[in-house]
Amino acid sequence: MKITKRRPGLQAAGLFVWMALLAASGTVRAEDRQATADAAGLLLKTRCDVFDQARQQCVLWGPSLLELITRPEVYDGRRVRVVGFVNFEFEGNALYLSKTDWENGLTRSAVWIAPPPGFESNWGPARVQPNRRYVIVEATFRASRRGHLGLFSGALEEVTRLDSR
Repeated sequence: MKITKRRPGLQAAGLFVWMALLAASGTVRAEDRQATADAAGLLLKTRCDVFDQARQQCVLWGPSLLELITRPEVYDGRRVRVVGFVNFEFEGNALYLSKTDWENGLTRSAVWIAPPPGFESNWGPARVQPNRRYVIVEATFRASRRGHLGLFSGALEEVTRLDSR
């Protein structure tokens, strides 16, 4: 009987080829997508602020602004309630994580905000409404909309609430 020694290099190469075949077939990717979907579903279950009993669904989600920016795919197209530092200015309407982020122009730490109809800010013609202060906003989040020149990390549209804190 002849005894052959296994070569570690060949075993590693074989394992690499096997993993590449699995990835190419989509097996690994499907599992990753399922795990991501499960995590997103669990996250959403913990963030429902207003639940409609009649429709048996959540109608308003309450993520932090940081969560909205880092997990845009979870909240895309959903009504959300978030808190942040708002700034309304020409081509720069945004809700920032903090006043410091606004002062330093960190637009990736902010989402574009479309003011509600009839809204007038400090730079607007008549009266002052919440501007350059912390506010609570209820709006629809759009992950693919990124505001002026695509500088922001999503957009808040169809604003129904904009109150100073």
